[in-house]
Amino acid sequence: MNAICKSIVLIMIGMLTLSSCTTTTEPSNSATQLTLTEISNNAGYAWFDAEKSLYVPDDSKVREINQNYKNKNQKIYFFVNPSCSCEGTKKTFPHAIRILKDAGIPDDRIVIYSMKSHTDSHPMMDKFTLRGLPSIFITVNDNLKCKMEIIDGKLFVTGNGKVDDSPGTKLEDVISDGFTW
Repeated sequence: MNAICKSIVLIMIGMLTLSSCTTTTEPSNSATQLTLTEISNNAGYAWFDAEKSLYVPDDSKVREINQNYKNKNQKIYFFVNPSCSCEGTKKTFPHAIRILKDAGIPDDRIVIYSMKSHTDSHPMMDKFTLRGLPSIFITVNDNLKCKMEIIDGKLFVTGNGKVDDSPGTKLEDVISDGFTW
């Protein structure tokens, strides 16, 4: 009986020792860079492909974006958040991607950071201050030309002398303008 008790005590000590070596980490509050392929395969963006496919951009504006995109040093940065659905202004992200892809913008010019909140840390903090998600920044030679932000459910555009302008035009008009400023 004494041997059984000793064995049980040793097993319990071993289990306690093993479980005390386990560390738990807090969820990360930093952005994760994702490719378009990774977005399509990410559960948090399950709605993305369907919403992108449903949107039909203005063909004339898509052609205009294609013509205005001549500078290989242009980049489009997206800061977005995963969610269970795509409602309201969250549609801005898949719609903008549809516009850019239809205009022939190469994937390597599109940079996507997925984050839970606009206050999360991200690698571009020295260049971009986020006030909401999604946020879109167009740069030329690493200089900011246009910024589109969703703040409290409303789209605001800054660039070419405009600050927090609330455009009454379609997203493809704003993107086209962003490539010409």
